[in-house]
Amino acid sequence: MSGNAASVTLNDLYRLGQQLEAERDLPASVLRERDHALGLRCTERDDTGRLLYWLDKVACDEDQPGWFTEAHTALLLRLLALLAGALAVGGFLLASERALINVFLFQLLFVFLPLFFSLLAAVVMLRSVRGRPPAVSPFNPARLVANRALPAQGELREASAALRLLMLRYGQELGVLFALGVIAAFLVLLAFTDFSFVWGSTFGFSDSAVSTFNNTLSLPWSSWLPQAVVPADVVTATRYHAAQLDLSGLNEASKRGWWSFLAMCLVTYALLPRFLLWLLSRRLYRREVTRSFLTFPGAAAVLARMRSPVVKTQAGDTEHVDARSSVIFKDDGALLLEWAGALAELGAAGLQLASPENHLRAGLGSPADDLDCIELVNQRRPKVLRVAVKSWEPPMADLADVLGDVRNVSHCILQLIPLQGKQVNESSIRDWQEFGRELGFTHTDVQPLELTA
Repeated sequence: MSGNAASVTLNDLYRLGQQLEAERDLPASVLRERDHALGLRCTERDDTGRLLYWLDKVACDEDQPGWFTEAHTALLLRLLALLAGALAVGGFLLASERALINVFLFQLLFVFLPLFFSLLAAVVMLRSVRGRPPAVSPFNPARLVANRALPAQGELREASAALRLLMLRYGQELGVLFALGVIAAFLVLLAFTDFSFVWGSTFGFSDSAVSTFNNTLSLPWSSWLPQAVVPADVVTATRYHAAQLDLSGLNEASKRGWWSFLAMCLVTYALLPRFLLWLLSRRLYRREVTRSFLTFPGAAAVLARMRSPVVKTQAGDTEHVDARSSVIFKDDGALLLEWAGALAELGAAGLQLASPENHLRAGLGSPADDLDCIELVNQRRPKVLRVAVKSWEPPMADLADVLGDVRNVSHCILQLIPLQGKQVNESSIRDWQEFGRELGFTHTDVQPLELTA
């Protein structure tokens, strides 16, 4: 499976939830050893790819879904949307008395009504992205597809936002196909049937008012496609009322003078907004399902175990094992910056490095001392800056200010140091991940320190 955002599906989210639930009672040492080994073999660089790799390696094979899957349901609804559009405009045109087509009614049904639904969908999409999604209609056909996106069709709270965006995505796609069906049937019927396009209303619209309205609608294409603009003389010639029996004065050019304008109205106001919303909803859905995948409770701990540095604890002597033991980091070329005495919690023996000169300290002295420390980091220009912080304390603005002065360092690792005898909890990991996203480094990783005897 490819490790990119587009490859994450709701099925992956469901499998992740099932796997993490199944591993809840496994010993931490077993999970740490297994996931660290998987992390060493994983070649993916981004978190999404690494988590997908982990899931493929550890998850049990699911039962094969039934034949009527999400893809099959979506295909059926796409065909029905195309057919519905063609039948709708075909029934409207062919049922017209004496083949007279009222352009006002045509625009209302096939231009302005779809445009209204597009604006409504845009509002729903905006509210969904902001976290205040409205209720979804039970009659929404896209619900049929979303119900088959999860294997068990069960409740998965972490997937609710992605499910709503999935329904919006399919809804816009069905709207696009409906509009394509309308346009295709409209053009085909025009080729074989001699329709007369006229206008009339119980309201007293003047010819000039109708021409102004048409010209306003034609603004998007009037400069490059003037043939699709209704001339004023055609507007005057095609005015009609129900008592008018003699249409002999209506020449062929006037009767057919509206079709190109109506076709462009369909493309511009019925098809194009739906198409743009469909593209946007696809992107938002992919972003949301990937975000839900990475922020699923327990996912951060999996990634931390896969990325955990090679560390071990050692006793102070061979006869007595002290819980306050030293931590030895493998010399991977990273420069270690200890912030606010974070490593003091590990014990009196302190920290041991293969290269002790790669250990700097900040956050306990004056601001000038911190600036001197950062200046030394800038002079050293390490490939990786590892910042040891206290996981049990929230991220502080002064640390962000100090790291904001770091230059020529692309990769930063926030090393979360746990309290003695405890592990870093999921909430702390998420807080530090949010803090890391605000830093100016190209890559910022958050890694809880895993201590092994």
